[in-house]
Amino acid sequence: MAEATEVALVLAQLVSDHRAFPDEAARDLHRMLGHRITVPSPGELRYDRLQLLLTMMLDDGVVPTVDEYQARRAADADARQAPAASTLIVAYGHWLGACRSAWRFVDRTNHNPFRVQNSHRHMLTRHDSYTPRECLDAIVRFHDRFGVWPTQWEFIEWGKIERRAARRSGAPDPRIPSGLPLFTAFGTFPLAVVAAQRSVPPTARADGDAGAASPDVRGGPPAPRRPCE
Repeated sequence: MAEATEVALVLAQLVSDHRAFPDEAARDLHRMLGHRITVPSPGELRYDRLQLLLTMMLDDGVVPTVDEYQARRAADADARQAPAASTLIVAYGHWLGACRSAWRFVDRTNHNPFRVQNSHRHMLTRHDSYTPRECLDAIVRFHDRFGVWPTQWEFIEWGKIERRAARRSGAPDPRIPSGLPLFTAFGTFPLAVVAAQRSVPPTARADGDAGAASPDVRGGPPAPRRPCE
């Protein structure tokens, strides 16, 4: 405490000497000493980085594409400080990785009202089993939205986030099968993707085989193939 008092006395003497300490510098020092300087926590920094992405998922009830995010960022003056989609992809390894991290602010906040669904409709609604055609349609839908044929991890992760976002907005669960219906119908996920590719015109297969790298949602090497959860 004595050392702190001595420091304060030295500062007071220094500030009082206008030749040694200009008035503008003195005012800056007074402001610094008069206000508590806080450093944002890692969680606050993470929220600031992902706020626009989370807002879009909460507003629309779907996972936005990179183009949709970039368009919202350019059109909304309040959103222009948000990082570019490419920055998020680099930071989180994948566009869906950024979406998953953004949604954790909803999932992991104990007292967040968004944690409680608007209704129990998603629990009471009877979910019909998926036909092979529906499985293929869902894979093609991923391709149409994101411009690449999905890996198994991408498809399963997309389905998880889409279901959470739909339930949060009060919409019915999207028809995106988990791994089991795909494996039952096609044996493996890569075979399901091959069947989905064959179900669309040849011009729609321009991005190549399933798992091919894309500078868009993946931003580099392909996302690792992960087992279904």
